[in-house]
Amino acid sequence: MFQRDQRLNDAYAYCRQIALGHYENFPVASILIPGRLRPHIFALYAFMRTADDFVDLPHRSSEERLQLLSDWRGQLMDAMNDVVPHHPIFLALQTTMRTFDLDYGLLHLLLDAFEFDARGNVHFDSYDDLHWYTKRSAEPVGQLVLALFGYKDSERIEWSNDICTALQLINFLQDAQDDLKNGRCYFPREDYEQFDISSYNELSTAACGDELIRFECERINKLLDSGKQLPQSVDGRLRWELRATLGGANIMLKKIRRMGAEVFWQRPKLSALEKSQILFAGRGY
Repeated sequence: MFQRDQRLNDAYAYCRQIALGHYENFPVASILIPGRLRPHIFALYAFMRTADDFVDLPHRSSEERLQLLSDWRGQLMDAMNDVVPHHPIFLALQTTMRTFDLDYGLLHLLLDAFEFDARGNVHFDSYDDLHWYTKRSAEPVGQLVLALFGYKDSERIEWSNDICTALQLINFLQDAQDDLKNGRCYFPREDYEQFDISSYNELSTAACGDELIRFECERINKLLDSGKQLPQSVDGRLRWELRATLGGANIMLKKIRRMGAEVFWQRPKLSALEKSQILFAGRGY
């Protein structure tokens, strides 16, 4: 029993190391999250982060990346079917999923999004197509966090989905320079064609780039506004965390709006001071 407990403790410590070793724009199990839940946030994050990293492995073909994701999905299936995991991430993840009766289907949706990315043809004709993607890449994350706190009702999930899609769209704007350089475009074709931009290759040099960025920011703002009731609908530290997340999103959105087409050339980031302000604002946003 001692060895098993120690192995599980080591597994959660491994997940924690992964989670805290990556830069994120928004809090990952920040000080606003209760200590009892932080290891479970780390377990979920480590699963997602590692799968996401497979997609961006340098010098790997699309087929090799898809195979890594297929193996990752196989280990997820084993964990779901109560096979004792060998990998520390899945040992921690299996315990978290059991403890909180979480839906494994949400993790499979995330893998669907990673597989889409790994295939290499990351382009979207319409916002509906892009939303198909964010329903898999972003919205499951919010649903899992809500469930950790005991919230599984449809109303809160709907608010959370809007917020998580907004956060994902903000991230796309932040990463626009690198994504376009690597042939990935998260700007729907129907969006940029409104501004007489005929190809994603022209986004960084288009005369109407500022207008396009403002258009995307307005859509994100509407999503954040749609989900703004979520923080006051929950209790305790989750309310603070959600306030901090929304505060960070709004600060970043204003920064991107000011930068306009400059986001195609420079990645917007939150300063250390802004991050501190977000955490403090979590108590009274």
